[in-house]
Amino acid sequence: MTPSTGRRPALPGAGPHPSRGSLIRLAPVALAVALAACGAGTTDSLPGVAGVWGRDATLTFGDQEAPTDLTVDVLEPGDGTEISAGDYVVAHYIGQVWGADEPFNDSFTGGQPAGFSLDMVIQGWREGLPGTHVGDRVLLSVPSELGYPDGNEDAGIAAGDTLVFVIDLLGAFGADTVSAQPDARETGEAAGLPVTVGGELGGPATVQVKAGSAPPTEVSTTTIAEGDGEPVGGAGTVVVSFAATGWDGTPGGSTWDLGAPEAIRLGAGTVFDDLVGRPVGSRVVTLIPASGGTPAIAAVVDIVGWVPPVE
Repeated sequence: MTPSTGRRPALPGAGPHPSRGSLIRLAPVALAVALAACGAGTTDSLPGVAGVWGRDATLTFGDQEAPTDLTVDVLEPGDGTEISAGDYVVAHYIGQVWGADEPFNDSFTGGQPAGFSLDMVIQGWREGLPGTHVGDRVLLSVPSELGYPDGNEDAGIAAGDTLVFVIDLLGAFGADTVSAQPDARETGEAAGLPVTVGGELGGPATVQVKAGSAPPTEVSTTTIAEGDGEPVGGAGTVVVSFAATGWDGTPGGSTWDLGAPEAIRLGAGTVFDDLVGRPVGSRVVTLIPASGGTPAIAAVVDIVGWVPPVE
């Protein structure tokens, strides 16, 4: 299914881009929300849910009719940050048409949670997730008007289908925290790099190659401003904002321009593994040598957050 934001900027060696969840952005539709914080299990009007938080989830449907309104059921309450409108959320989830035997999307099976801005997903998620918390397992029943009114043939969703999601909320980051810390400590390393980094700490960054600079021959990552957040662990998911450029001046894209950071799996042998051990809130520069006809790349990367793996 088509991601909501179009093509995302990519760095060589980053591996396949993580999905932003198979959810499309739709125009707002006002419908009532029934919020039922019912603890483990579900209400009689909703399907049954089984599985372990952060590891797996399955849905079982009975003979009940689908709700006509957006319905939110917190199956397992967490004690983390409250989700707000516009947050960038990291979550595992399954999505299934009401009454179907199999999900049309399941992040659990691939082992990589989805990352997405609540400004860039279906309206049912935009309305249903604010007010929930990191650590929650949430059941959403989404009427067609707040999901895919015209259906989605590739996913087996027909016009008028109600969708059901089980969402395990792993992390959330406010729209004002998608860049390096404004007060991150500058390390003095920027002056010795073959690139110029623009943009104030705490806001969008840019990167340009200095004229006449030799391209890199190996991957390197240099911290130019150090945050005071927790160090990025060796596994789990790192959330980053970045801008990149080719050594020949070809623009490499910017997550800031697209309006949301990226959630990257750690330990997969990508260039982002160089962020392990560096504090959240830091700004770094990564240099990547040319490879396979792709010119050398320079990227400025802000470490937004780290979501540890589910134990």
